[in-house]
Amino acid sequence: MRQIIKYICVFVATFSLVSCGDSFLTLKPQDILTDANFFLTESDAQAALTGIYAILQREETFSNVRDAADIEWAMAGDMYEMDGSANRIELHSLSLPSNNTILRDVYSGAYQGVGRANIVINRVGKMENLDPAVKAGIIAQAKFLRSLFYYRLVSYWGGVPLITEELNASSNLEIPRSSAAEVWALIEADLKEAAAVLPATWNDANKGRVTKTAALGYLVKAALWQQKWTDAVKYSEEILATNAHDLLPKFRDVFRETNENNKELLFSTQFRTSVDAEGNNLVKRTAPRGAPAAYTGSAAWSNFVPQKHWVNAFEKDPSGKIKDSRYWDVIIGPGEAHQDISAFVMPANVPAGWSRTGYIVTKYWEAPALTNSGVNTPILRFAEVLLNYAEALNETGQPQKAMELVNRIRSRAGLTAKPLTLSKEAVLDAIFYERRMEFIWEPVGAFSDLNRRGRFVSFVKANRPNVAELEIDKKPWLSTVPILFPIPREAWDKNKALEQNPHYTF
Repeated sequence: MRQIIKYICVFVATFSLVSCGDSFLTLKPQDILTDANFFLTESDAQAALTGIYAILQREETFSNVRDAADIEWAMAGDMYEMDGSANRIELHSLSLPSNNTILRDVYSGAYQGVGRANIVINRVGKMENLDPAVKAGIIAQAKFLRSLFYYRLVSYWGGVPLITEELNASSNLEIPRSSAAEVWALIEADLKEAAAVLPATWNDANKGRVTKTAALGYLVKAALWQQKWTDAVKYSEEILATNAHDLLPKFRDVFRETNENNKELLFSTQFRTSVDAEGNNLVKRTAPRGAPAAYTGSAAWSNFVPQKHWVNAFEKDPSGKIKDSRYWDVIIGPGEAHQDISAFVMPANVPAGWSRTGYIVTKYWEAPALTNSGVNTPILRFAEVLLNYAEALNETGQPQKAMELVNRIRSRAGLTAKPLTLSKEAVLDAIFYERRMEFIWEPVGAFSDLNRRGRFVSFVKANRPNVAELEIDKKPWLSTVPILFPIPREAWDKNKALEQNPHYTF
């Protein structure tokens, strides 16, 4: 998304848009911007829109760190966090205190995104000299992004304060929680408007912006959360009718920096190799700490590694060898060579500092990173579209069609097709198995998907080796369906109108 990257990050004191560097758009006067000298031109509007996109790059929003790794996959237990910091242990042990700093930052980051989106929707909507089509496109993108942040909030916390207007210093900030249904209604309205306005694809200069299919994809996800199965089928079929997306033949190619914004990706957070926030730390968080810098780059932390029991869940041939190509495309274990850096081979006895489980995920580690990585982070893929569609079909009495979609995923992985005559429950199990093996270290396929179907606790009990240590039956917040996170204590400190979720205290 080079056009977006060109604009990112303008400093706008009045509108709380954060600056980042001299190579991006500069405005005069550079020290302060006011209503009188901003939101005057298309460039102003595009720069403000980019300020919303910029929020996605933060580790607490959509860079696949706090959400995908710390919450989704480590809480489910299929990834292991190597550092053992207190805030992560609170999540992975399912203790979930209201002062957990990761949950605080995810909550705060989402509302910062909502705030920026509200500013753009309000201010750009009032610009009289802007081409109507350009104005509609900017507002549609802003509404999609607002819906994305609210989707994160409602799926983790349930009903939250619903803020759709621009707030300022004179605003009443004691805003009570709206119901989850009201939040979902806004999400759906924003996504429908975005889908009606945005193109299915952009030109090369604008690739990475929100598209019609991304909006439809999140309408499907919102419908699945609310069990609106016929809506999920309808929106899924609208995505397929665009012919804009498909599975790539080779799984690893989906994630390559040299193949970003490919046909399988409906939406991803955009990065570029950089010493600043335009790059990310995913290579550093992936590559094994202590391994030679010639292979890892400037730093290697191996923060998150796949658990052995997850590796053991891959289907194997009669000799015991894993036959699922997804393993061979994005995982390396003892004695195995990196997929792109053939000279790097994991030792037969992997040092605990490299990986305490013996395995490394290489989805985001294509080459050594001398600075921050430019690899984009996938947020919505066509593989998920197919599995979401399959889930909705299964719930509307079409299990055979659902299994045909599941088998498309399996075919790419080099696996044999499963029978088309499975029972409804067996089809759902098959869908969730493919989610588990397909989306490791992505923001889907683990905690949230399990949680919305009431499957999280049973999954943990069946799969986490340390389940006895978790003392699930002593944690009543895990008995709700869906499980909700505690409203952060710091949010309550600023807004006493907030009520806490059941079984938690501030």
